[in-house]
Amino acid sequence: MTALGERIRALRGERGLPQRQLAEKAELTPSMVSQIESGRLTPSLNTLRKLADALGVTIAALFDGQPTGSLVVSRKRDHPVVSFDGASEQWAVLGAGLFQGKIRAVVSQLPAKSRGVDTDKVIIKPGQMKLFYLLEGKAALLYNGERHVLEAGDSALLDGGLPHGWENFGSRKARALWVILG
Repeated sequence: MTALGERIRALRGERGLPQRQLAEKAELTPSMVSQIESGRLTPSLNTLRKLADALGVTIAALFDGQPTGSLVVSRKRDHPVVSFDGASEQWAVLGAGLFQGKIRAVVSQLPAKSRGVDTDKVIIKPGQMKLFYLLEGKAALLYNGERHVLEAGDSALLDGGLPHGWENFGSRKARALWVILG
């Protein structure tokens, strides 16, 4: 294995990316990434750029053994949007595939005078904590049979394993950030 291949493999490992996922992000084949990492293929400058971009580093960092830290930019246009049958709520999934199950984040949007999806449609384990942060509008957080009125900028931390949801009782759309930990 070459130093370049080892460095790419180490950077991929630091980010918890399987070879196939790195290949997809870099728009390369998994076979090509495997051959580069094993030193059987010397990549072109264009391929190095694709790999560096997919790993969130500079091309120079692919050759430098010093720790680089990590930054992965997720563009709004690339966030998958999820909706549920019978509900007007829509989720924009932030950083999809980047967190490896440690944390998940969605921006949820509700039209005026509507209610979000029931928790029985979203599987979450008891003890998994959720942070709810109201970005825009006025809404009620429904938790374990209680109703808590929140305004933009208010937040709540809750055990996601108990019945919960939210409703927009305002005359404009409401947007909230949900962060699921664990």
